[in-house]
Order: sequence, then C-alpha cells, then structure tokens
Amino acid sequence: MMSAVFRFLLFLALLASCRAGNAQSLGERLGQAFEKAANTTGAAKNYGKVRRVARGAKPTLVLRDGDIYFNDNLLSLGASIDSWKKIIGSGSVCSPENEWPKWCKWDALGIEIGTGAHKTDSVKFLNIYFNPELKDADEFPDVDKSGNPVVRPWIVNGVFPGYFEFDNFGIDRHTKFWEIRASVEHKHDLRCGLRDCSQPLGLLKAGVGIYLLLNRNDEYGELRTFSITALARPE
Repeated sequence: MMSAVFRFLLFLALLASCRAGNAQSLGERLGQAFEKAANTTGAAKNYGKVRRVARGAKPTLVLRDGDIYFNDNLLSLGASIDSWKKIIGSGSVCSPENEWPKWCKWDALGIEIGTGAHKTDSVKFLNIYFNPELKDADEFPDVDKSGNPVVRPWIVNGVFPGYFEFDNFGIDRHTKFWEIRASVEHKHDLRCGLRDCSQPLGLLKAGVGIYLLLNRNDEYGELRTFSITALARPE
C-alpha cells in the first residue's frame, strides 16, 4: 500500500506535469516534478554538503560534453592504441603483439586501456584507478607453490595522481558516489542496482557506458575505479 507521503508526492508530480509545456516527454516531466516535490516536502534524502576537489594536480583527465581529454588532448574511443599512447605518454606496459584483446597500462598514472574481443587495434575501454585493488590471497597469491613471486603484468599497480573532472566536478579517491550523481548532468543516468550500489553505471553519451566500482555497497561508497566503455552495437 502506498504511504500518504508517496501519494501526496505523486499528486504533486502529476499536477506539475499537467501544467508543464510539451517540449519534454511525460516521463521526463513526471521525474523532474516528482524530484522537485520530494525536495519541497523534505522526503528526499539529505546527503549533506558536496565535497569539492581543487584543481591543480597533474596530469588532467577531463570528461566534457561526452568526450575524454588528457592534458587538453582529445582521446577518442575507436582510435588506435598507438594514438592513445602518444597522448598519454611514456611509461606504459602493453600486451604482446600477438595477444588479443590488446591492453596497455600506466602504473604511475593508474590508467589502463584496451581493445575489444575482435582483432582490431581500436581502443574500446579506459579504466582509471583511484584506490588500490583489493586482492584475495587465495585467488591471487603473491607466490606460487614453489615460493617464487607471481608476476601478473596486466594488473595496474598504481592510482591516478592527477586531477579528474566530470562535467566541471572534480573527483578524487575520497569522492562518494552520491556526490558524483548529485553534481553531474542528469542525462548520464548514474544509478545503483536494486539492492546493491557497489557497481553503479550510467552513460557518458550515446554508445558509451560508464561503470564505477565503489569500496562499499551503498551510495556513500568512495570511488575505486571509473571505467568508460564503448557499448557493443547490435548486429
């Protein structure tokens, strides 16, 4: 049964949507009106004040208007790995030439890029690491059965040291998911799962997905990994 507060909010949302113009869809008007009504009545969750991250750290990685910029140079999904390497710079470790899918990582920058499953040299994803990966001792032992160190060259052993910005909002390793969602444009549709918020998702733009990994399973989780991936097109 709907609560009295919910019924009242729904009434306000419907009333506001009826008065709105026809420029937006009914769903969009309902969503915006419901959010406004919830804020007005105090039913919306009050997370507190958004923490701000100062500019100045280098390098810079900026998401603006659906595009990716590294030190003000455009990085395009679909471009070659070599073109990305030229922009990001030296210090990369990459997969062997005959290995697919291909990948490159920069431990000092906490950055990883890679191709898709098909044998093409075009970059399909970018991973940015903000907090160290947690390793399970059983699944990822540091030594083999003979006591020799285990080398896993594909694991990124570093975090991003620079300034990361999304829609003019600075993000670092202490930024919480609710702060990101509250500060970027709604069109990115950042959202949690129904029962778990450890891996939120959204859209950077049409055809490009955003996948986050948090250090806990609610909206107060801090960012571990920020991933940008070209979405597969239907056959």
